[in-house]
This record gives sequence, structure tokens and C-alpha cells, in this order.
Amino acid sequence: HHSLAAVISWPATPAGRVFAAGDTDLLALGAVLRATAIAGAADRLLAMTIAHANERVQFGKPIGRQQAIQQQLAVMAEHVVATRMAAEIGCAGGLRGDVMAAATAKRMASAAAATVADIAHAVHGAIGISEELDVQLHTRRLREWRLADGGERYWAERLGYARLAAAGMSSLDFVRTRIATTESDA
Repeated sequence: HHSLAAVISWPATPAGRVFAAGDTDLLALGAVLRATAIAGAADRLLAMTIAHANERVQFGKPIGRQQAIQQQLAVMAEHVVATRMAAEIGCAGGLRGDVMAAATAKRMASAAAATVADIAHAVHGAIGISEELDVQLHTRRLREWRLADGGERYWAERLGYARLAAAGMSSLDFVRTRIATTESDA
């Protein structure tokens, strides 16, 4: 019932082994991987929540027909799509660990994780925390992954400092040149 996450560290490099990261920012690479995991879990939660809303009948009709539930599902879907797009931006940075792409991906994914988890539990009700459904597995992971490899505040600060350092360009130019990558760049 507890987290299965583990932290591995070595007080010193093991004898005979050399770990060379080269030009790769490993924290940024980890953030991109975590953002893609968040995007996948959020997408699965959305599918599970929509299915539950269409199957659960209350007062003679599926709860998914209620306007309040539809609005929550729309907000959830909006966050899921935004998270997926952000993860794609992070992945476009490639394996070199592009810090700006990673910051964008992880900031967006971490910010959306709590909202997606909250809406999933709101629509599922009390059954969402039971062991009968996998909802609780996905929401617990979302909340863990939200903070792993730097939370949204950490990555927002990295983006903010990079933007301030590029004082000679407009914000639009900053996004175009420092965050947006084309397929030829990847």
C-alpha cells in the first residue's frame, strides 16, 4: 500500500566503473521521462473516468449525462491533452536532456497531475479509493511523479531564469528559439 519508489545513490563511484553523462542533463532527461509517465497515467485515468461516468447509473440515467460531470470531464480532458502535448515537447528535445524542453514538459505535467487525480476521484466517488479499481493506483503515482525529478515550481523557476537571461528577445522569440524544437533539431 506504500510507495514502491526507491532512491539509489552511491557515496562514491564504485571501483572500476565510470558513469559518464557527457553533455546530457540527467535531471532534465529524468523530468521528461516522468512527464511522459504522467501523460500516460493521466490518459488512462481519463478513459477509466469516462467509462465509469457512462456506466454508473443514478436516478435512472448515467451520471455522465449530468452537466456538472460533463464539465469536470471536459476540464480533465483539457489537462490530459495539454500534458500529452507538453510531454511531446519534452521528447522532441531528444536524449541529450534539453533543459528548456524538459522544464516545459515537467512544469505542465506536474501542474496538471493533481487536477486530473482530483477529478478522477470526484467522478468515481468513494469507489475510487478502493482496491477494486485501479483508479487509486494511477492517482497515487500521479501525486508521486508530480514531485519526482523536480516539481512544477522548480521547473518554472528554471524557465523563468532562462527567460530573464534572454532579455534581448521577446517572449514569443524565446519560446520559438529556446523551447520549440523542430523535427530537424531532434
